[in-house]
Amino acid sequence: MDIIKIVGIGLIALFLIIIIKQYRPEFTIYISIIAGTIILFFVVDKLAEILGILSGLGNKSGVDSSYILILFKITGIAYLTEYAMNICNDCRRNCNCF
Repeated sequence: MDIIKIVGIGLIALFLIIIIKQYRPEFTIYISIIAGTIILFFVVDKLAEILGILSGLGNKSGVDSSYILILFKITGIAYLTEYAMNICNDCRRNCNCF
């Protein structure tokens, strides 16, 4: 059921961006940021469950938990960096200000 909500939010954002891009293209970046943030909030619950499962597997395998924590932090930073990079690329393409 959550995947339907996520896809719905993405499609609504897409239609809004297509409509608003004709009249006010500078607002499209705000719509994509808001939609991405809402989708992120839906996914956080599922990510917490996945991280719990992975840390449990790491504990069973005998790997030190500090290494697993570092791996989670690196992965989170990589995802946030990619998200910020995509926002900057969209802004550059849509606003033509850079």
